[in-house]
Amino acid sequence: MDIINEELINALKINTPDKSNTVDLLMSIIPMGKEAAYRRLRGEIPFTLDEAVNICRKMNISLDLLIGTIHDNTYAFHLSAVFTEQPIAEYCRMMKDITEGIEYIRKDPKSFLYMAYKALPQEFLFKYQLLGKVYLYILLYQLYPQSVSKEFSKVEISEEAYALQKKAAAAVHSVNSVLIFDKHIFSDFVEIVKYFNNIEIIANEEIVRIKKDLHMMLDDMENCAVSGLSPGGRKLDIYISHVSFDCTYTYMSGANYEASAIGLYCINYLSCNNPVICDNHKRWIKSLMRFSTLISVSGELQRNEYFYYQRSLVDTL
Repeated sequence: MDIINEELINALKINTPDKSNTVDLLMSIIPMGKEAAYRRLRGEIPFTLDEAVNICRKMNISLDLLIGTIHDNTYAFHLSAVFTEQPIAEYCRMMKDITEGIEYIRKDPKSFLYMAYKALPQEFLFKYQLLGKVYLYILLYQLYPQSVSKEFSKVEISEEAYALQKKAAAAVHSVNSVLIFDKHIFSDFVEIVKYFNNIEIIANEEIVRIKKDLHMMLDDMENCAVSGLSPGGRKLDIYISHVSFDCTYTYMSGANYEASAIGLYCINYLSCNNPVICDNHKRWIKSLMRFSTLISVSGELQRNEYFYYQRSLVDTL
């Protein structure tokens, strides 16, 4: 129960809105006096099972996740996915969760993000609505083939989704980061776009716009690589992996909180904040750096070669 109690307190602190305090949040979930709330947040009195359930419902978290390790080498993960009848609405909720998590850790000047990307980096891609639309269309096309239009131009993505994508990207750019790119991130995206063009889902005039946006995104990435800074002015190290890895990995830490995530199903992810998992997840991402070349600030020759080749791939559209 001690583990659950600590995690409940941590969850309440993370979900406390700016300019508010955790005591008020707890009192809004569970009817109790201020002194009783303070004593629970200090760990002097453990939460009852009913209180724990109410907090988990309000925070949209699982008691299983709070327990963490139930048996030796058995760990709980949380799946954030859009397996619903309203995928875009659920996607918006996921974007809000990601943004809130990053905005929480960035309060700490020592906060940090490690990301190994199997696909195009979202913090750069989300600046461009058309590229973001391709990203979402892949998901809709694969999971909802009967309901999604076979014409890319007729698929409507809400302005809220685009706004939340940009907000999430800005949040990532506000934290010191290490990015590792799989060597096939651009070639894979280009092949997907070509496929949709060949089966007449994406029209030729849209291909021209996608190609233009990809070139602008490459300019953004190269500028960051040259300066070693994100668009938000934070330290950014970019590595290019010489080997392919199996999926996108993310690790974030700061403000006495850490979490790890594994990307799957295009835009969905498995997350875990168990310390054992987080420590090994970070070690795994950092181990990929040994198979990679740093192209930010230093490595001018490798950087020029990399971006020249990616632009040549985009030009095949």
